Amino acid sequence: MEKTGIVQWKSPSNIAIVKYWGKKAGQIPMNASLSFTLSQCITDTKISYSAGNGKVEFFYEGQPKPEFFPKVRMMLDNLNLDFLKDFDLIIESSNNFPHSAGIASSASAMSALALCITDMQRNVRSLDKDFLSLASLRARIGSGSACRSVFGGAALWGKLESVAESTDEMALPWKSNLHSAFSDVQDWIFIVSAGTKNVSSSAGHKEMNSHYFRTGRITQAQQNIIQLIHALKEGDWNSFIEIAEMEALSLHALMMSGNPGYLLLEPESIRLIHAIRQLRKNTGWPVCFTIDAGPNIHVLFPKSIEDKMTDWCFTELPNYSAETRIIKDHVGNGPVKVQ
Repeated sequence: MEKTGIVQWKSPSNIAIVKYWGKKAGQIPMNASLSFTLSQCITDTKISYSAGNGKVEFFYEGQPKPEFFPKVRMMLDNLNLDFLKDFDLIIESSNNFPHSAGIASSASAMSALALCITDMQRNVRSLDKDFLSLASLRARIGSGSACRSVFGGAALWGKLESVAESTDEMALPWKSNLHSAFSDVQDWIFIVSAGTKNVSSSAGHKEMNSHYFRTGRITQAQQNIIQLIHALKEGDWNSFIEIAEMEALSLHALMMSGNPGYLLLEPESIRLIHAIRQLRKNTGWPVCFTIDAGPNIHVLFPKSIEDKMTDWCFTELPNYSAETRIIKDHVGNGPVKVQ
């Protein structure tokens, strides 16, 4: 058995088209979700391990981060892996994008951590499952949406009667089910605010347990994901746009109509939504928005119109020309092991 070592993974965020919102005990989703895996919004996590008795130290961007550690500790405790009791861990993590601003930082962070833990197990013991499937299952324990970031291209998470192998326990890779029209989707993230959200996603999920529209939301999500699967397979951007924008607005409508209701969108978020819809109306280009649980706006479009989108952004939205105001991301190949 290997007594000391280092494992390190870089894992991306993802952007859900059909949103996961609301969960049951054990990080089980209230509804199935489907996402694109991104490439530029990355968490880099390294675990240095040595023989010991289960001590864990955590550093974020080189500094102790006491407010982050409880979530890390909770994930490790909930995994309840016997081999971890024989080692001391030093976990070092960093993001290259704003944390807690609604860009699914927990997805990249917890998937990177799960990949490191699973890689460590592969070094010191053995694995009883496919590596990525096991990492996805473990990532879900830390953050539901993290289970999707383990797979490149796209991922489906949640039980669907129409997809026999689907499960609430882990995500499925979905890249092979994408039409070539969706192989190079660009995701430009307009940073309306890089600050921490005033209501966490965890709190929002809990609110769905007693939400007045809970049953209707489950029905809506299940219908949308079936239609989305078809659109992605057929290369149907028009249907994709309709579903993506409906899901984005439904997510925020659920937040606003909860008890207590809350609002994460800013006036600038609304302005961007109107600008994107006006652009599509004026040009017919296949461009749309989606939104995570925050104020920032994701703009989705095929790479074929990237130059046109660059010109439009420069002309109509000059305030977003600075790198601090926009992240130009795209669908990527998934996590990478750092050798």
